[in-house]
Amino acid sequence: MNKTLLTIAVLGLLTLFTSAYYSAPADSRIGYRAPALALGDSNNDLSPLQQHRGSNVLLTFWSSADAQSRLDNMRYDRLSRDAEARYTHVSVNMDRSMSVFNSVIVMDDLDRSAQFFSSLETRDDIIKNWRLEGAYHSFLLDASGVIIAIDPDEKTLAQLR
Repeated sequence: MNKTLLTIAVLGLLTLFTSAYYSAPADSRIGYRAPALALGDSNNDLSPLQQHRGSNVLLTFWSSADAQSRLDNMRYDRLSRDAEARYTHVSVNMDRSMSVFNSVIVMDDLDRSAQFFSSLETRDDIIKNWRLEGAYHSFLLDASGVIIAIDPDEKTLAQLR
């Protein structure tokens, strides 16, 4: 009987320790692995984060109706064009209209390859998973997908060089 209890206890502890070790939590806070990012059928088959796995990524959420997030997206877009930038800018638009999104890309002279549109089907999940209820933010992810800064300034981005 004691042998059985000891075996169960050891197996339970092993399960506890291995599950804690192998399943890093995903959360939109600094120090956590970034949540998944699914954008829907209107984009490439791969998530933009999967396309840049192994690289530093600056992920920006924005809307044309939110002036601050739109200005931040423009600033990050310009900074990412620097030849010495050690990160890739990935921008996710949260507008309800793809035609508005496409017009803003042209008006703001944004790098089209870095711009993605969130489908209506995925928008609520993105807002919930990335904690965007109050405002849109930008997240700096390291090469392993861990968030190292939120709304980083130019100095923080330059330190990646």
